[in-house]
Amino acid sequence: MIKEYWHFIKDYLKISQTKLSYFIEMIITAISYKSFLLLKTLFAAWIVKYVTNGDWKWAYISLGLLAGSYALYRLFYFINCKIYGKNMNYCYQGLQTRILDKLVSVDDNFTNCISKGKLVNSINTDVLDIGDMCDQISELLTTILQVGAIWIIVAFFDIKISIIFLLYCLLYIILSNYADRKSASYLKKEKHEVDHYSSLFSQVLSGLQEIKTFDMLPKIKKHLAKIQKRYNYNYSKERDYITLRDNDVRCITHIVKIIIYVYILLLMINGQMTVDVLVLIIGYFETTTDYLTKLISSTQEIRKVNISVERVNSILNYKVTDNIVFGDTVIDDIDGVIEFKDVYFKNNLKNVLQGISFTIKANTITAIVGQSGAGKTSIINLLLRLYKPNKGEILIDGINIFDYSKDTYKSNVSVVNQKPFIFNMSIRKNLNFVDTNIDNQIKACKKVGIHDFIVSLPQGYNTVLRENANNISGGQKQLISLARTLLSKAEILLFDEITSSLDPDTASHINDILKELKKDHTIVMITHKPELMKKADRILVLHDGKIVGDGTHQELLENNEHYRWLQARKSASSLGVFDND
Repeated sequence: MIKEYWHFIKDYLKISQTKLSYFIEMIITAISYKSFLLLKTLFAAWIVKYVTNGDWKWAYISLGLLAGSYALYRLFYFINCKIYGKNMNYCYQGLQTRILDKLVSVDDNFTNCISKGKLVNSINTDVLDIGDMCDQISELLTTILQVGAIWIIVAFFDIKISIIFLLYCLLYIILSNYADRKSASYLKKEKHEVDHYSSLFSQVLSGLQEIKTFDMLPKIKKHLAKIQKRYNYNYSKERDYITLRDNDVRCITHIVKIIIYVYILLLMINGQMTVDVLVLIIGYFETTTDYLTKLISSTQEIRKVNISVERVNSILNYKVTDNIVFGDTVIDDIDGVIEFKDVYFKNNLKNVLQGISFTIKANTITAIVGQSGAGKTSIINLLLRLYKPNKGEILIDGINIFDYSKDTYKSNVSVVNQKPFIFNMSIRKNLNFVDTNIDNQIKACKKVGIHDFIVSLPQGYNTVLRENANNISGGQKQLISLARTLLSKAEILLFDEITSSLDPDTASHINDILKELKKDHTIVMITHKPELMKKADRILVLHDGKIVGDGTHQELLENNEHYRWLQARKSASSLGVFDND
């Protein structure tokens, strides 16, 4: 058992990275306030002793010592609570930061290993539990010391009673620990089902429209009922062992108390024990029982928190399947020439790109087109350094993209996605993530044509966007995202289907914006819009991971059957893949 809890404590200290000073201070203050609490029983026995003997002077001195022990107990308990609060904040904030850092460094396989429900619950409940564990450890260590001190004091007065104390403590701890271990195993399974709850409701929130349209609720309820059934079973089993610990095991306390009382009564009858010793032993037995309850409570919480430690560790210890190492090349200004040299890329064992090569000149617009699954998005992901090619290399200004430092690369390559993410904050704060200069923000918003709309709002730039910005249109959200991208001052801009959900007027406005951006940016865009293809200086046609067409809109219409087929799809508009010319 000792080895088991030592393992728990080591895992906690490793993951929490708590300050050693906080940990030591909590233990010292806990020992101090419990020591003064322990002395109260001894001072109470002294009062009885000196009153019985008529020694009023020492009776009053003992009373003063009792009062002083209570005052010092409260003082050190207050200090302990303050340190606990500081440590809780330190651990909580540190762990959340580490989890956030981890999330932005994982690969696509992460969500196959860690469910969204588990992730949400770990960030909230598990991290809070871990922050509380330092207090439980200090309680455990100091309680063991206090129980040992009581045993020594009692042994000084009566060795037989001290043996009863020892046997009682051992039996109580062993049985309670067994019950805790079993209940914790079912609690772990409960948490797993709670993760399923969270994941299910998260998916329901994301797909409410489809659920209503296709009447999916009955089947969802059946799925929920299965989760509830598994949860209820594990909860019932956990409660059985909690009842064993809190009720059945504590019957031992009553039995031992009766045995001690009978033994003390016999000693009193035979004149072998005085009243003050009786008060001391009974008082310390009650204190021991109280300490054992706290000790078991601490071991129970430590075991529970260890489950949280394991869950958070599963996130922090996730190993990226293809760990990408970045270089340290720093360049203040790049031209923006992009070159793919014989690039092969596999994703989930599928050949996505097969030996593609091309060079994109600076200050040009290049459109990448093709059917779904042709490899268009993979080119963007590779340029964002989310993956490494299995073969070949990608260069910017003649330098391998993985040789650039993180800061240099992210300041020169930026992306606008088909569904840009907007935080549930004000427009100003969303822009502040990239550049806090208000003049620069206004300039960028004017450049993309969203400034007039923003200032027309009651709160202007301080207007709070609801979750995922659903209180503005898709086009307005896209323009805010584009303004945010321009604030990055990146030389290379990657656009992934940015006009797919825009109204015709806004889409037409994007065309004008691209023409303006081309003057000082290299633009690479995935698009299915013929209007945008016509604006491109060059179009790359992909099919089955290979480049099967390279030229202008007019050249490809005349010479490339794949491009003509894409343009001629009569049903493309209704399918949301291609608009007719």
